[in-house]
Amino acid sequence: MADPVRIQALLKGLQNLGGLKELFWSELNYDREDQPLPVNNWTSYQREGLVGNPILFASGGNQADAQRFEIIHTTLKPLNRVKQREILPPLIRDHPFALFVFSDEAHKNWHFVNVKDGRHDRPLIRRITVAEDEQLRTASQRIAMLDLEAIPGDLFGKSLLEIQKRHNDAFDVEAVTREFFRDYRRVFEGAEAQIGGLVNSDRRLFTQRLFNRLMFIRFLERKGWLTFGNSRDYLQTLWRDYTKNKRLGETFYTSRLFPLFFAGLNNTGEIDIMGINKGGVLKDIIGQVPYLNGGLFEETETDRSGSVPDEALEPLVDGEVGLFYRFNFTVTESTPFDIEVAVDPEMLGKIFEELVTGRHESGSYYTPKAIVSFMGREAIRNYLQVQCPKESDAALSAFIDRQDAAKLADPEGILEALKRITICDPACGSGAYLLGMMQELLELRRNLFTARHLDAIGVYKRKLEIIQSNLYGVDIDQFAVNITRLRLWLSLIVDFEGDKPLPLPNLDYKVEVGNSLTAPEPMPKPSSSAKGGGVQLDLMRSQQIAEYRDLKNRYLDAHGKEKKALHKQVEAQRQTIREWVQSNRKLKNAEGFDWAVEFTEVFTHDDKNGGFDVIVANPPYVRQELIKDQKPALKSVYGDLFTGTADLFVYFYFRALQLLRHNGVLAFISSNKWMRAGYGEKLRETLSAQTTIKSLIDFGDLPVFGAIAYPCVIVAQNTSPHHDHSVKALNVDDLGVIDQLVYAVDTHGWQQPQNSLDRGGWALMQPDLLALLEKLKKSGKPLGEYVNGAIYRGIVTGFNEAFVIDAATRDRLIAEDAKSAEIIKPYLRGRDIKRWRVESADLYVIFTRRGVDIERYQAIRRHLTQYRMRLIPGGTNGRKPGPYKWWEIQDNIAYYREFDKPKIVWPDIAKRPEFAFDRTGAYGGNTMYIIPVVDYYFLGILNSNVMDYYYNQISSTIRGDFLRFIDSYVRQIPIPTTADSMKQQIEAVVLSLLDVKGQGSAVPELEARLNALVYQAYGLTDTEIALIEAGSAAANSMEADPVEVES
Repeated sequence: MADPVRIQALLKGLQNLGGLKELFWSELNYDREDQPLPVNNWTSYQREGLVGNPILFASGGNQADAQRFEIIHTTLKPLNRVKQREILPPLIRDHPFALFVFSDEAHKNWHFVNVKDGRHDRPLIRRITVAEDEQLRTASQRIAMLDLEAIPGDLFGKSLLEIQKRHNDAFDVEAVTREFFRDYRRVFEGAEAQIGGLVNSDRRLFTQRLFNRLMFIRFLERKGWLTFGNSRDYLQTLWRDYTKNKRLGETFYTSRLFPLFFAGLNNTGEIDIMGINKGGVLKDIIGQVPYLNGGLFEETETDRSGSVPDEALEPLVDGEVGLFYRFNFTVTESTPFDIEVAVDPEMLGKIFEELVTGRHESGSYYTPKAIVSFMGREAIRNYLQVQCPKESDAALSAFIDRQDAAKLADPEGILEALKRITICDPACGSGAYLLGMMQELLELRRNLFTARHLDAIGVYKRKLEIIQSNLYGVDIDQFAVNITRLRLWLSLIVDFEGDKPLPLPNLDYKVEVGNSLTAPEPMPKPSSSAKGGGVQLDLMRSQQIAEYRDLKNRYLDAHGKEKKALHKQVEAQRQTIREWVQSNRKLKNAEGFDWAVEFTEVFTHDDKNGGFDVIVANPPYVRQELIKDQKPALKSVYGDLFTGTADLFVYFYFRALQLLRHNGVLAFISSNKWMRAGYGEKLRETLSAQTTIKSLIDFGDLPVFGAIAYPCVIVAQNTSPHHDHSVKALNVDDLGVIDQLVYAVDTHGWQQPQNSLDRGGWALMQPDLLALLEKLKKSGKPLGEYVNGAIYRGIVTGFNEAFVIDAATRDRLIAEDAKSAEIIKPYLRGRDIKRWRVESADLYVIFTRRGVDIERYQAIRRHLTQYRMRLIPGGTNGRKPGPYKWWEIQDNIAYYREFDKPKIVWPDIAKRPEFAFDRTGAYGGNTMYIIPVVDYYFLGILNSNVMDYYYNQISSTIRGDFLRFIDSYVRQIPIPTTADSMKQQIEAVVLSLLDVKGQGSAVPELEARLNALVYQAYGLTDTEIALIEAGSAAANSMEADPVEVES
């Protein structure tokens, strides 16, 4: 690979086309070309801004190939991203395999542009910026990867696709992000360990706040608003000046950063906060800085308590070795389709979610930008379909997906609808969805201006309007709210044009702290109830709400003394509204974020249709065992919708439906477990009956979040569905699809009737597969009826280490006391059960059920005594609380005698049906189930291809595509009603398979005969059989050992 140091030197001196040619001809080993490219077939609009024709100046690949990889340079006036997006389509059309290099007329600023997936309507544009004031370490490392000699070839030379792949890899921003995050974690944790004066969570919060402030400043350096000694590398230069002039007892934090934060960036100039004014002594200490605040640089209680040694900050800001100056930073937050290969403001969110707060432990994951964008556009599309009924679906799709506003019938109406949309994320985290929605709204309004000359205001003003009028957020975590505000500020300030930025807006009443779930329902109800929080309006109250809205809008832009005065007025008006809102409730002192008060302007519209237009979220995935303290409040708020075993995210769905206006749009990404799990039944029933589901995408166990979280995306409208409504459905099994999700849904998704999504469990299936599933369901009795409900789970001991023993321990206990044999039983685990056979591990269980007199079994008592502290119910290190003795197993197994009978057994987790027959009287752990019957016909149905296919449609999955063979799913299996002669044929084959224990050369033929008979029993056609066999083969293409959790 080319030397990155030499590449960096060339990039630093890159001031003409000759330098660019030297880079690619000499250092990167591409062939010389010099060919101007025609532009006569370009539109006049596309030719605007071109300085001369584009030039093909280098190429690579096999000389004998008809097409080679090309390097094309274009000079633009001015050099900007918007113009590049306009001229890339004709360039890509004529040169699909190419690297595009753009420069300004002076050749001082350069953009190296890689286009990925150019065949799609919205190709992915990735850009490396080279300029005098850029840190070029990242750029030189990535561009060095383009060295043609380092790309593998074959006998025929370098293939076109291999060269394109290397270019795609070089422009992979995720690689840069991972490297920065790894180094950031190391520096952050090192600094946290060195900070004194604070402990535990206070020290962690102090470090978080300090690093966020410094990173915010590092981003702002790119705008040139902070200078020290005429240098725009502000923090780096400030550090150098400090180390040069350091006095005894000073630290960088106390002598430079503290006055910077609280006397500089937080000082309107109205007062001299620290006795050193901006124009005098302070200027010598911190240079020229603007007033910014908005709350970011307001002093907190711990800001004076923390002691920060220089060694903690040196790895961040010390010259070119400091983390902040080894990577290129960009203030422009990338979109899903236009990405800067640099550290952008989104990094603040990733750091927060991945490192700072341990959010994974609280069920929070950072959503990929492409999915955020997809959800945002789908929500806006469905909103506009209702608000602008004159527009055709084709016109809206062109506008939203391809930035083409030409087909809109009423662009003015579209603009007004976009200006009044209200969007909320009730679990906003670090602001990914609020930032994503702002980008989508901004892009649509920009397109209206470009194509239809509407909305003729600057980007800064447009963004400020969107923040003020369209966006709302809530999170239970104060630091999450701070990060969201920080990212909104950065996104806004990047587009301010001028030498001195305006102060940051106060977002206190736009993104707020609180528990989104536990306050009463905000929307008016026909009759008041304990969970209702309706606001009944009269003229006086309407005026109070209007005043409240006006005060909050004025507070957004207030600073200094005016800010303090307005804050008091807002709080007083809020208290007034709170009093009369709560007076309408029976539930007077409910805790949580009171939506009807805090965002009362949203819930009291003149059209009597209050609520948000869009609720978009990635709600936290917190298991129900971890929210025990919240369950009483959730039950009081959600009433009949409450389910004791539901995970926390389920209640975010219910809350979202309460927050939406009629026809409002819900866009969620969450765990897909609710689609099939028992605890999701009420949610499925609610969504099926009360919403019109527009899109439903299941990602299975793809690591969308870098971890297995089983995500699904749902977009639904808050209105009851028509009886014949169909959902756009898609199962995604390839991570590569995510970057082009709109394209994938359009080309590979299918229409599935919403009424096929029933309360028993949702499965996304193509129409022919859905028809087959319905036929199977109607072909006989559900298994639960067939066995009269006799489905039993294995026992839970609560501590297997004590109760599950090997053969040697069993023999010893019986030798010590023969009576021990009475309560020692053969023991099976789920993993011991295979299809057609049981592979015993020669284990046994001490079955001390409730009521066993332990004094009769002294050998067993002595054995269990050694574990006594771990067996005490409710003890510090013991088993869960319950009315059982320390020597008894945890479960009260009233059906224990069923284990003694001949029975069908199976594991609770497997990739395919693994049913077997047991005659040994074995007991089992909680990872197996039994049905105490002798029915070989029944066993044959369970181990057939039909059941393999059917079960994949109804069961939830866990990591590795394993299925859950638990009671709630197994009881749904349809057992066909057929003639006795057919049953006898199936029984004969099953007995043969049991004889050979499902092993040996005869098994494939025997199972083929079994499957042929079962197909007949279900009355399947050749086409249906082909579908089943294709599905069964796909489901069993990967073999793996099941995950197993024993209690």
